[in-house]
Amino acid sequence: MVKSLAISLIALIIMKNLNMSVIGLSVLTILSMGATSVAMGGVELNGLYTTDFVMGLMVTLTLFVAILSYLSSVKIHRKASFNLMIISISLILVMSFSVSSFFLFFFFFESVLAPLLLLIVGWGYQPERLQAGGYMVIYTVFGSLFFLWGVSELYISGLSSSMSSVVSLVKKSGMSLWWLYILGFLIKLPMYPFHLWLPKAHVEAPVAGSMLLAGVVLKLGGYGLLRFMMVMQMSLSSVFFVLLLVVNLAGGVYAGLACVRQVDLKCLVAYSSVAHMSLVLLGVLSNTVLGVVGAIIIMIGHGLCSSGLFSYVNAIYKMSHSRLLVMNKGGLLVCPSLVLMCFLLSSSNMAAPPSLNLFGEILVFGVGGWMSGVFLLILGLMSFISACFSLYLYGSCCHGKGVSHSESLNLSSVCDVFVLAAHWMPLNFMFMFMP
Repeated sequence: MVKSLAISLIALIIMKNLNMSVIGLSVLTILSMGATSVAMGGVELNGLYTTDFVMGLMVTLTLFVAILSYLSSVKIHRKASFNLMIISISLILVMSFSVSSFFLFFFFFESVLAPLLLLIVGWGYQPERLQAGGYMVIYTVFGSLFFLWGVSELYISGLSSSMSSVVSLVKKSGMSLWWLYILGFLIKLPMYPFHLWLPKAHVEAPVAGSMLLAGVVLKLGGYGLLRFMMVMQMSLSSVFFVLLLVVNLAGGVYAGLACVRQVDLKCLVAYSSVAHMSLVLLGVLSNTVLGVVGAIIIMIGHGLCSSGLFSYVNAIYKMSHSRLLVMNKGGLLVCPSLVLMCFLLSSSNMAAPPSLNLFGEILVFGVGGWMSGVFLLILGLMSFISACFSLYLYGSCCHGKGVSHSESLNLSSVCDVFVLAAHWMPLNFMFMFMP
């Protein structure tokens, strides 16, 4: 609690233009830290809101990333409207993680698309942002309709739509189309081959949109799948279950290989999200304690790491005005402090100790090996490819001979380095405070 207060106060002090949006988000972060400690036991409030440890972690992650995304967007046009979009996205995400009803979760699950779409269209970089926004809306809305169908079937059958009514819902045996009901979560994660909307949205979104999208919005898919798995029964040997796991792991390998051949920095970080989310899906679908805990740890670690990498991409974009790898070489000669943060975040992205990603992957690897030896081999290949594209990102941007106009590049601001450090520190030291 004291550390959270100190971080929020430092964020307020470092800001040059202090306004109510940052103050409000900081206060919400401090309150959410207190709610996390209360939520350890798990309480349901008035049948609408629920508090448990997972909810507290997700709410804290939401508000923490929201503050850092704001700090990364100090110099942006139409400031008042931009602040409204950031606050709207943050509040909707907090409500999504807090509600205890599947119907309310569906409402907020879809509501976050409206301010996110306005953020991409209003503050995007290129004319293709309209197409990217359309891809995002069509993909996610289409998949979510099947989730609404599944929840409606439960309610019509006389069962409760509450996430906490596990005892009555788990006995439901008519959920034979469970693989169809979770399609919306698979798209939001995203899982291969439903990932095509994500790179487009990241490329066109402003830095705050990319940080919130990768850091928190994608976690809605994992969080919703985690809650929905509590009310479903499935056979681990069924054809659909095995096929889902095989496609998921194969997609993770493909996404990792796609990272190695990317020339756009934002596309590289976006495809790395697809690779890491395949581990989350494996952990949740295993329906074991170790698998679920590993998936939650990876979600928190990925939320911090991917958001930090997008902030780093924005920092070097402001210097070179290009996202191409070939135009951003020689960073060590231009801004060594930024290169140091790139190295730390890249090492965390490849699950180097003591990052949260390492602990989460150890648990998921153990569960994968328990399920099948073939899965363990695929997971090992994914880990190797993850190290390859993380080193590829660091080596391409930080080493080599700089471009011809490197002398005219502006040095990175102190705020950018602070934001990157604020991502890295909890990512590598949060394990000390885990229960």
